[in-house]
Amino acid sequence: MLGALLLVSGLLATPALAQTQNQDRADDVVIRARGGLDAPVMDLESCVAQALRTNDALQAERLRMEELDGQMDQALSTGLPTLDLVGNWRRSRNPAMALDETFAGGGGGLAPPAGSPDWFNQWIMGFGSFLPAVEDIPAQSYLSASLNLNWKINPMKTGGAVGAARLGIQRQELNERAVEHATTQQVMVAYWSIIRAAQQVEAVRAQLVNQTELLDIIRLQYDLGLVTRLDTLQAAVALANTKPRLEVAQAELRNAGAHLNTLMGVEPGNPLAVVNDSRLELQPLRDDVALTLAQQRPQLQAAETFTDILRRNRRAQKSENMPYLSLAGSYGYIGKKFDSVFDDGHDNWSVAASVTVPLFDGMLNRGLVAQTEAQIRRTETELQGQRRQAQVEVLDLLANLRLARGLLDAVTLNLENAEEVLEESLLMLELGKTRYLDVLVAEANRTEARSNVIAAHHEVLTLTAGLKRALGYSPLTQLQDIPNLVAEVSR
Repeated sequence: MLGALLLVSGLLATPALAQTQNQDRADDVVIRARGGLDAPVMDLESCVAQALRTNDALQAERLRMEELDGQMDQALSTGLPTLDLVGNWRRSRNPAMALDETFAGGGGGLAPPAGSPDWFNQWIMGFGSFLPAVEDIPAQSYLSASLNLNWKINPMKTGGAVGAARLGIQRQELNERAVEHATTQQVMVAYWSIIRAAQQVEAVRAQLVNQTELLDIIRLQYDLGLVTRLDTLQAAVALANTKPRLEVAQAELRNAGAHLNTLMGVEPGNPLAVVNDSRLELQPLRDDVALTLAQQRPQLQAAETFTDILRRNRRAQKSENMPYLSLAGSYGYIGKKFDSVFDDGHDNWSVAASVTVPLFDGMLNRGLVAQTEAQIRRTETELQGQRRQAQVEVLDLLANLRLARGLLDAVTLNLENAEEVLEESLLMLELGKTRYLDVLVAEANRTEARSNVIAAHHEVLTLTAGLKRALGYSPLTQLQDIPNLVAEVSR
């Protein structure tokens, strides 16, 4: 009778075990992080492409290029003339000339040359003064319109300013590439976090199936008098304690989907489904090549370009002490009334050219040049430190990646052993040859082993992506596509 009951118990347990194994495979093609069946399905490449188009931080970085375009126009303006259209109205009274005897002012009439004969003096004095008396001079109103040209020609200053602006654009392009790589890495980590959260959900569901199976077995054995009521209560409590973990895992999956949506520049609550794809790259890597590639990352190139910008600025500052040429021209019309301003003969014009040789500006420009030279030296020193820090980061990533790969192998083997122990424990429990507590320990070990595998797999993925970014490549780039990085395996 007991053997028949145990056989029935085994038959009841077999479907549950099969269901558990199917769920543990985690071979679903699509993971629905948020929303229902109508959620759009995206693979890793499409998520990255979406983020590169609409990520908020990346868009802000790209808008800085427009600022630099404006700075380029400002730099070009230092070598271009200015042209202004000026309209002027002026009313004034100035009796200065009437007060000067040189112009026969002061009411004295015309002054004949010294030594003139008397008859000439009397004749010329009879004309009186060309200028009225001071009190009789009225105020005058004038209207004028002119086109004014001014041009300061300093080629050294213009070349330095334009060169600095052009380098600024190149530096911004490098910074933008660095932000693109960082954004790509963030999206890939968020994508894989969804897969990790989904695997955790499936792991908890599998554990729930096993816990339910254990409770059914314990209840059957309790009915047969093989176990105590305490064993039944322990199995029920273990099942109840596992159910909240499923809700937590599902919440983490939804949060991971919201995070990926945010990185892609869309609303966090939008529906989202991703392809279950988290393939590993496990090729051996060369440290010497990695350290060389680390010097080519966009951040370091941008810092080096900034040093060149400072040198161009220093050149422009030094030009302030160099001679320069100035040109000025004006053409326009003048009159006393609106309808007579443009009459024939009312035009006026002027042309002027000057050469300026700066002699002393109170040491202002000298101080600016000294400040820029000190900034150049400081920037070069900081750049050297950044290069060394980049190599340290690459070495850390390589060491951690190798450690993570080894740990993944270890925990994967441990999971296989834990699953084997759990299967044997369940069989022994069905035969009444082991205690429930032993099965519970085996189940806990298996759950922990599976969580370790999920975490180790995710760690290898994220470290691999981080290494590619640290080497100056997009994290989407395959390791084998980075020149000379993958070491040849000796056969």
